[in-house]
Amino acid sequence: MTSDYLLRNGTLVDGTGNPARTAHVLIQSDRLKVLSDDDVMTASDLEGVIQVDCTGKVVVPGFIDVHSHMDYFAISDNPEHFNPFVAQGVTTMVVGNCGFSPFGFKHGTQHQHLIENSLFKEGHGSIDWNSFSGYQQRIQSHGTSPNLLSLVGYGVCRTSLNGFNSGSLNQQQHEEMLTLLDEALAQGAAGVSLGLQYKPGVFANIGELKDVARLVKKHDKVLTVHAKAYSVLSGTYPMNPLGKAHNLRAIDEMLDLARETGVKLQFSHLIFVGEKTWPTLQQALDKFDRAIADGVDVRFDMFPYPFGATLLNTLLPEWVMAKMPGVLRQRLPMLRLRLEAYFGFKGVGLGYHCIQITDACCDEYRQYNGLFISEIAEKVGKEAFEVMVDILDFSNAEARVMIHRYYNEDIIQTLMQHPAALYMTDSWPEPSGIENAATYGAFPKFLQLARDNGSMALEQVIARMMSQAAQRFGIKQRGLIKDGYKGDVVVFDWNTVRDNTSRAACSARPTGIEHVFINGVHTINNGQVLSDQRNGDFLKATA
Repeated sequence: MTSDYLLRNGTLVDGTGNPARTAHVLIQSDRLKVLSDDDVMTASDLEGVIQVDCTGKVVVPGFIDVHSHMDYFAISDNPEHFNPFVAQGVTTMVVGNCGFSPFGFKHGTQHQHLIENSLFKEGHGSIDWNSFSGYQQRIQSHGTSPNLLSLVGYGVCRTSLNGFNSGSLNQQQHEEMLTLLDEALAQGAAGVSLGLQYKPGVFANIGELKDVARLVKKHDKVLTVHAKAYSVLSGTYPMNPLGKAHNLRAIDEMLDLARETGVKLQFSHLIFVGEKTWPTLQQALDKFDRAIADGVDVRFDMFPYPFGATLLNTLLPEWVMAKMPGVLRQRLPMLRLRLEAYFGFKGVGLGYHCIQITDACCDEYRQYNGLFISEIAEKVGKEAFEVMVDILDFSNAEARVMIHRYYNEDIIQTLMQHPAALYMTDSWPEPSGIENAATYGAFPKFLQLARDNGSMALEQVIARMMSQAAQRFGIKQRGLIKDGYKGDVVVFDWNTVRDNTSRAACSARPTGIEHVFINGVHTINNGQVLSDQRNGDFLKATA
């Protein structure tokens, strides 16, 4: 049984974008009620109600992380995996991103080992369910700390039918793929996610993707896309320095897909990898603006750091991905890769000094977690290229990295202020590696940037984090402080809220997030995580 709470005298920013006002918020069971000074509560009304003085503090809806990878951590036996996210105010997460999800694959597939060893498969052993409903039942029986809403991954679906083969699906496989995705969408998945830089999404043809988009459109849900390229040059397209920038080409392909099919498109983590990609920022935003003006339903999401986490193998060209893993020890292909890496890094404005190993996923290099490849090369007396290939080989291409120079601070500010932007973490814990700062501080960082730069009103930032995110992904009765809505609430100090992470302290907790309630349960009290509180809901998306 949950307690009732009265949050008194706070500055209420309700998520609508309307001006802040002083009000009291009653959390009764798992529901909200907004009270003014004129709403008299007698002593008997307050009997048993825990009162929290919020004078000088801001009361807002719980933060919604629209791009998370906590799918499998949700069913791990370690409840602390979610603590860093809840401590920064996250009460709902959209999981199943970048083509990876814990369901949507063919029952009894011969390729299950590939699914069970994917990038985001930390925190749980073998998969013993095979559907959205099966995953839902597991979450409900296990319990989850924040609320979870899941997309279905196109990548795991395709893998279950054709492995990591680079060829097109045959007609039977194509139809079976659409059937599996359709089933997950009908059961409550929020949409379909594409991971077009990862295997097997990197091998997909546009006709296949159009059919997936039409299916998502039929369900009136969202198609999220980790695009094929985020830099001016990328191994996923032919290397032509005189051609269109690859990141702009990838944006055009997805916007054209949305124009043709009418699907609601969410462009995942709009980043600009490498200094020579940064000048394409305005061209990219112009493309989104024109599409929106033409009636295309498209938004993008972002994180507030100039670096982001991914797999080391995303740096490889498509021809290497198709021949993994044996190709890594073949002399002539590696000579070609060395040359392509040299000219590719030079053309993008990136280098081995920008690639930080967060988890080498192999005994040979695990001691160097947290170092950049250039630093590791100095320590082991090898060339940086050889270190990269070693780590890819020894880890079976599962090594995880943080790539720096995704943005500069001006780009972060520009993207934050764009009306199509939504906010997210794109993060997960590293049980045996170096943590991504976003795991601990992304949402406080967004607030800090808005306050310190004076670039956005508090009400505008909160609307992006909550109500607009909820509307985008079909999340009902959340994202607003409104009578009858679910009791997801954050109380923070606008004057002191701050992200405290750094390279030396990548897991530092934020300042200023004082109280968090999830479905009416007090989960963070004065900045401290309360005992194991698995009071989140598994949500189904509604069109």
